[in-house]
Amino acid sequence: MYVVNLLLWLVFCASALLLIVVILLQESKGGGLAEAFGGMGAETFGVKSGGISRFTFSVAGVFIASAILLHALWNVG
Repeated sequence: MYVVNLLLWLVFCASALLLIVVILLQESKGGGLAEAFGGMGAETFGVKSGGISRFTFSVAGVFIASAILLHALWNVG
């Protein structure tokens, strides 16, 4: 059980760091909160901001799944 717990912590920490790096490296697509409330010449509803990429979504899924599994196994053993 110790090995499973250790692997889950490694996956959790690695996915957290990877998620931070991936989010910080993504190019800004505009349409943020500052532009929505009076940005210079920005079209509030016309800016195309197409969600997060598939890789970011996958890493976030691994992060959430490992967090849930760590919580479920916290008192077991």
